[in-house]
Amino acid sequence: MIKKGYIDTSGGQCHYRYIEGQGTPIVFLHQTPSSSLMFEKLMHSLEGMNAVAIDTPGFGQSFNPLDQPMIKDYSSWLIEAINSLEINHYHLFGHHTGASIAMQISLMEERSVKSLTLVGPFLATAEEKIKMKKNISSHWSPTKDGSHLKKAWHLAGEILGAKNDLDLRQRETLDALRAHHSAEQIHHAVWEYSDIDTYKKIQQPCLIMCAKDDVMYPFFNRAKEIKPNSQTQIILGKNLELDLDTESIANKFKGFINKI
Repeated sequence: MIKKGYIDTSGGQCHYRYIEGQGTPIVFLHQTPSSSLMFEKLMHSLEGMNAVAIDTPGFGQSFNPLDQPMIKDYSSWLIEAINSLEINHYHLFGHHTGASIAMQISLMEERSVKSLTLVGPFLATAEEKIKMKKNISSHWSPTKDGSHLKKAWHLAGEILGAKNDLDLRQRETLDALRAHHSAEQIHHAVWEYSDIDTYKKIQQPCLIMCAKDDVMYPFFNRAKEIKPNSQTQIILGKNLELDLDTESIANKFKGFINKI
């Protein structure tokens, strides 16, 4: 059974969902503009393991950050949450934006993080980020005519990849609508962050996964080029791999952490 709770941080309360089990806990960090809901299916597939998925500040049911946080700020809040849950050692698993935060946490909490699994990490150069920024929109704030609803529906279905899975599309649309301001905040933080520089410094064992139609796939092979000892796996599901290729991801992940 997946349970839910809130934990206090210096910025506000973070919402999390968890499933109790055996072994080293797994901490999940979601993509933008999703929430920890995106990990529920995978958590069920990993039944028997300890797992915690946290809503990043500004998303799901966590607090809304003020001003303009950077990746280190998001990481610090999440570290506070993890520590308050008395999780001392854990496997860290991040998707897209969650991958950027997971890498930063791995540096800040090197002794606590036992392994790092990244789905679609943003291993782009500064020049590549500038080019990509022109094609990435996070503008679906409320409008009087309600056209923002259609934008969020399009985002969930066509860009993220839910397509005709209406339950998944509805879930992702609702998460996006809730995070209309937070998505802009965190995207700014991502543009300013150097995932490549951080990834080069990581000492933990790494598993990198990505679908060929994921927006981050152009940078996928760079993971192996930078860290030849990292494991890489091709998966399915566009930008919603955790929902659309769950069993394959669960098996690859278990195979990875069982060897650590």
